[in-house]
Amino acid sequence: MVQDLLGKQILLAQNEDEVETKDDTNNNSPQLITSRITPRDASSLIRLLGRHGALTSMLVFLRRFCHDIHEINTASSDSSTSRSEEAEEAILYAYTAAIAACSKPLPSSLLSSKDPNQIGNSQYRSKVFLLQLLEEMENGFGTRILPNSYTLSAVLIGIDDGLDALNLLETFVERYGKDAITVQVHNVVLASFSGEKYNSNGWHHAISLLQRMKRHGPQPNEQSFSYVLQSCAGSGQLKVALSLLDEVRQSSSMEMTSKLYLPLLKVCAKAGHSDVLWSLINTMKDDCIQITTMQLNLYLQSLAKAGLHIKALGVLRGMIKQSDPMQLPDLISFNTVLSACANSNDYEAAQALFDQMKGEVFDNIRPDVVSFNTLISCAPPQVGLDLIYEMRLTRRNREGVVVPTGVTFVNSIKQCREYVKEELEPDIRNDIFEIALSVLGLARNEKINLNMFVYSAAIWIAEAVGDSSVALQLLQELNRDTQESSSDDNRLRSAYGACYDGVISALSKDGLYREALALYHYEMQPLKLPSTRNTYKSIVHALDNANDEEVKNSQSKKAALLEGVLSRMTTSAKSVEVGGPLFEALIKLHGEEGSFKAAKMAFDSIIGPCDEPCLSAVLRVCSLTTPTHWKEAVLLTHSSDVVWGARGPGMIPTRALSYAVIACAKADQWKEALNLIDLYGIDLKYRRAAANLESRQRGLVSITAINSVIRACSRDLRPDVAVQILNDMQTKYNISPNETTYRLAIIACNHAEHRERRQRRNTSDASNPLEFQWWECSLSLLRRMREDEIRPSVQAYSSAVSSLEAAGQWQRAIGVLQSMREDGEIPNLYCLNAAIAACEKGGAWVEALELYESIRSQRKSTIRTNFITVNSLLIALEKAGQVELAESIYQEAMRDKIISPWVRRYDNDGTLRRMMDLHKFSAPMAKIAVRGYLESLLTRKKKVIRGDTIFIVGKGKGSEGKPVLLPTILELLREEIGVDARVDKNNVGRIRVSGASVHEFIESKRWKE
Repeated sequence: MVQDLLGKQILLAQNEDEVETKDDTNNNSPQLITSRITPRDASSLIRLLGRHGALTSMLVFLRRFCHDIHEINTASSDSSTSRSEEAEEAILYAYTAAIAACSKPLPSSLLSSKDPNQIGNSQYRSKVFLLQLLEEMENGFGTRILPNSYTLSAVLIGIDDGLDALNLLETFVERYGKDAITVQVHNVVLASFSGEKYNSNGWHHAISLLQRMKRHGPQPNEQSFSYVLQSCAGSGQLKVALSLLDEVRQSSSMEMTSKLYLPLLKVCAKAGHSDVLWSLINTMKDDCIQITTMQLNLYLQSLAKAGLHIKALGVLRGMIKQSDPMQLPDLISFNTVLSACANSNDYEAAQALFDQMKGEVFDNIRPDVVSFNTLISCAPPQVGLDLIYEMRLTRRNREGVVVPTGVTFVNSIKQCREYVKEELEPDIRNDIFEIALSVLGLARNEKINLNMFVYSAAIWIAEAVGDSSVALQLLQELNRDTQESSSDDNRLRSAYGACYDGVISALSKDGLYREALALYHYEMQPLKLPSTRNTYKSIVHALDNANDEEVKNSQSKKAALLEGVLSRMTTSAKSVEVGGPLFEALIKLHGEEGSFKAAKMAFDSIIGPCDEPCLSAVLRVCSLTTPTHWKEAVLLTHSSDVVWGARGPGMIPTRALSYAVIACAKADQWKEALNLIDLYGIDLKYRRAAANLESRQRGLVSITAINSVIRACSRDLRPDVAVQILNDMQTKYNISPNETTYRLAIIACNHAEHRERRQRRNTSDASNPLEFQWWECSLSLLRRMREDEIRPSVQAYSSAVSSLEAAGQWQRAIGVLQSMREDGEIPNLYCLNAAIAACEKGGAWVEALELYESIRSQRKSTIRTNFITVNSLLIALEKAGQVELAESIYQEAMRDKIISPWVRRYDNDGTLRRMMDLHKFSAPMAKIAVRGYLESLLTRKKKVIRGDTIFIVGKGKGSEGKPVLLPTILELLREEIGVDARVDKNNVGRIRVSGASVHEFIESKRWKE
């Protein structure tokens, strides 16, 4: 009858009251639909149209059919009560079937259909439309037609929101009375709270409705409890569900069946709660419920989810040995355990089980496509390829044909990719790549519609072996064959974007930056594909690895190209979760160019919280520029105290904080640097409580940052702070000092010792031996270095010796030199000069001379005496009265060109003249130089002296206190030598001796001829 009606195209008469048909007797009188179809057939036709998604046609037929019934009933002379009831019943059944059809979600095949008859069907599955149909049925046909429980249930089924369904249930109770709302209607509302939408809090409402049903009716049945149990278990309230189940068990009003346990068993299986599930099975046994293969399969599924494949194999062996036919394993049992082995990556166990399934030991159990696909998902690439060939060969069999599906090839390609990731041998990686290409070829032969996931895996395999040409070819093939590029499915679009990411990454490895940027700008952006972190990471790598050396070595060109990418990034891509690699690279490039402003602009382009690499990059730029942008570093640190991926609030990552500290320290803002560490360094209590050993061992800041602070304290003449930081490093900053730390602290002590000695000389204060001495601190730090098994560098020794030189501790200075030699270190000239100067200050001229001779005796050494060496020794000899020895050493230095006092300078009249420059000499050395020059005139054959002899002694600005050299040389010339010496009026830093006076001096010393 239904086929006959559809063949007559009765449904096409949408706007007519009658359908023109002709019977076999050529009677032209109009006929109604009801004359050709019974109410039962009409309901069947409505359900058929609903199942096929023809809801618009269904509703046209519904209204026409019910209208005809109403017209016939109204026009009939027989208006008996029974006939009216039959008409109302037919309308009720028809509308109930229509409401049920509109309430059910359409199949996915119909949702994606482009048939015009299917478009717009989603509008019917709405609360407003369903209530409109209900109102149309109830009041649209003269007399009121009350819905039954099936009608109301159908309306509620179409409402996904559990709260809306609950409110509508209250409306139904008020409108139709409590007795009309059966337990079936309540169960529909309970079912709405057990769906995925209410997995978090729907169980509250479900239990509340169940309790109300218990108190006010209708009494809940088995299905009611089943929905509530499913709601509780599905929302993670497993304890509540178990408590409710126990309550049902203790109640004598309801018989325990497997239907009550099934929701809990399914939830436990899905969540991997194998222990709870097994306990429920034992409870079922206590309730005398037959345990079947289905329940045991759920237990196997829970074991598979929990990764307990060994235990699952044991349970399967137990099922095989069962004598109860209700508990024998089926194909699902084997496939579940096979999946457990595959998920645990136990290929050997999976292969053994698969071979057992093929052994024909069990009737009606043979590997199906699921079995093959599962084994392929954990098998080596070559085995997977062999399994695909085996599946294709089953076509020769009459039975047991297993046809490869899209999942087959997806699993095989994915395994190839996983093996390529782990394999380091290039030849093996290439073999796996060839296998992957063979799998793709088989998929094409099988006319499998390869989806984006298959192409994505294949492209990434090509990327792993470094074959960018194949990766690009696969992408072009994907763009040509697939129709999914325009899909709105986020999952598909992400997979499509992953394909582009793989190709861009492959191109970046080959340095093909132009091709990589072209894919991003001209394909990904027009298609509006989502960019990922890999996208921007690969673009950055493409520029760093560019095959164009001009681009590769040009920071400005790479920065310009990245700025172009930044300009096209979406708002979501400008977060550090996605665009972090690009922002980090761009900030570093601008920093290497010395442009803090551009680096800061790139940093400010980040939307949302920054991450550690980006924050570290911009703070590093602050520390590298000259002068450092320490104020900006402090401001950035204060405004970025919460970063993406940080382990706690108010914490700056170690590397970022270290760069901020270095920026402050380079500007000598060591107080601000220490303040930043105190504010944002992770508290040691937190670190010690951390479970990760690496987190516990990591310091608040880097050792380089701490060393920079100590260096700043040294420059600021605060050795006390420098030493205090060193002492507190382990306990306060969780950092062990290194050689640089100690060396910088010793240098700070050295500077302090020299400063205090200068202050004492200026004030003529004698040092108190009971007072703290910085040279003692430097020696103490050297001892601590040895105790900490840190080998001091030559620079550390040199600074310690220099501090001893300032204090005149010549014995200790020589002792330090001896310690250096014992440690295998060769003292440098700075150490030796400092030791000679210490001997000079301590009056140990013999030891100073020995050190001097030891330097000169090392012919093969690169160490040579210099001006400072000779100067210090001459001072020591002059103090000891060893004038002739001092003069001899001076002459040696002159011959070795260590000392060269003669220079050519312009005189007052603008004449370039030869003068003796003494302003860098010490007083003893200057006296020896003057005395030696005048005495040398006595041995000259030519005694005529033309012009004045000029000695440059300086104005005394470099002397501590009063000028030293000027009065010393004047006294020497006038008193000892007896020449007429005077200070130049035009240049008080020069002493002039007239030629006549020099001539008189020569004449008076003729006896020396």
